[in-house]
Amino acid sequence: MKVRFCSTVLSLALIGSSVSVQATSKEDLLKEQQEVESRLQETEQSQNQTSEKLVLTKQERKEAKARLDEVNSRLEDLASKIADQQAAVSVAKEELAAVTRAVGQTESKLRAQEKLIGDRLRSVQRDGDVKYIEVLLDAKDFGDLISRFSTVSEIIKQDDGVLQTYQANVKQLTEQRSEQELVLGQLKKEQRKLLILQTRIIAESEIKRTLVVRLNSQVKQLQQEQFTKAEEASILEDQKRLISRQLEELRAAELQAQQEAKERAEAAQRAAEAAAREAEAEAQRQAEQKAQAQKEQKERNDTTSRPPAASEPVTEAPSQPATSNPSTSIKPFLLPVTGYVSSPFGPRTNPLTGKSERHTGIDLVNAKGTPIKAAAGGIVLRAGSATGYGNVVMITHLIDGKVWTTVYGHLDSVSVKAGQTVMPGDIVGKLGSTGWSTGPHLHFEIHRGEWAVGQPNAVDPAPYIL
Repeated sequence: MKVRFCSTVLSLALIGSSVSVQATSKEDLLKEQQEVESRLQETEQSQNQTSEKLVLTKQERKEAKARLDEVNSRLEDLASKIADQQAAVSVAKEELAAVTRAVGQTESKLRAQEKLIGDRLRSVQRDGDVKYIEVLLDAKDFGDLISRFSTVSEIIKQDDGVLQTYQANVKQLTEQRSEQELVLGQLKKEQRKLLILQTRIIAESEIKRTLVVRLNSQVKQLQQEQFTKAEEASILEDQKRLISRQLEELRAAELQAQQEAKERAEAAQRAAEAAAREAEAEAQRQAEQKAQAQKEQKERNDTTSRPPAASEPVTEAPSQPATSNPSTSIKPFLLPVTGYVSSPFGPRTNPLTGKSERHTGIDLVNAKGTPIKAAAGGIVLRAGSATGYGNVVMITHLIDGKVWTTVYGHLDSVSVKAGQTVMPGDIVGKLGSTGWSTGPHLHFEIHRGEWAVGQPNAVDPAPYIL
């Protein structure tokens, strides 16, 4: 977390400092202002680039979703066709089973007929046509002969018709079964083609779905990056406004100092003129007194030959006051909360990501709800939530003409507002575990100068804490 300038402390420092100290502070503030504006421009440019990339990624995701929807639509159509094909296969199987049953029944009947014809043919083969001849020879008269002949011919014709019908039925059923098996085979072949096509489209759909998932992840990442850049820009804007405010106060103090100096100079000039007039009047009086004394002396000389001795006044030089050397503070910050250090400043492995990183502060462990105190007097730059920090307070300080920033992160609650002036030891919040935190602790940072993206100005707080 980061820190800014303290208005009251700065004003007190300006009132109590000389013109040269004010000039130095103004130069520092102007330099800080230029650096903040430069970083703000870089952040805004990066934010614009992220926004453009986010728009392109969203468009790409939209197109990928459209392609995925098209593939899924094809899958739905194909699933419908496969269902129809499976229904047709089922119908064909049922029809084939019915034909097979019919063939079986017909074959059973034909086998019975075949047995009868076979028996008759074997009898004819065994006995020849004797029985038919005997039937004809036994005729009583010609009419009976004709009748018997007709009967024998009809029997022979019937036997021949039964045989032909048998052969025709067998042929028809065989052809019908072959045709049905061919239809079923064709349907199964088409079904296999559809299933293969379905497998390919499913694979294509999975590729499109994976692309959409990846693009969704990129969109979320870019949105988070955009949000982070917006937070950084907001902090830099706050710093910019704060610096401008301090510069205005400096200019006002300079104008006041110049006015006071002008008034003092005018007063000194008036005093000098009055002193000169008084000295001139005094000199004139002394001249008149001297002339009068000379006149009296001359008169006395006329009466006596011994003149009196003259005396001159003695003046003492004023003594110079002694000067004292100002003392300087070595450790300007208070410990914001007691507790043991669970993670010092410097390189470490991030407990959340497992990756190596530079820890830009120190982690002080204590019970949740423990009051957190301002490490020095200053102005609250930020009081609220920020990505990673959770609830955070950032304070800007002006110490010995130099700008410092302190950050108090992962707070359970915040007790101050942005722009508020705080004094050393004032409560700014309560210890917690908000943001990217694994347990209750205070993440405390000290920055030499203003807070900047990436915390390049962060220093180890330990040497600066009383």
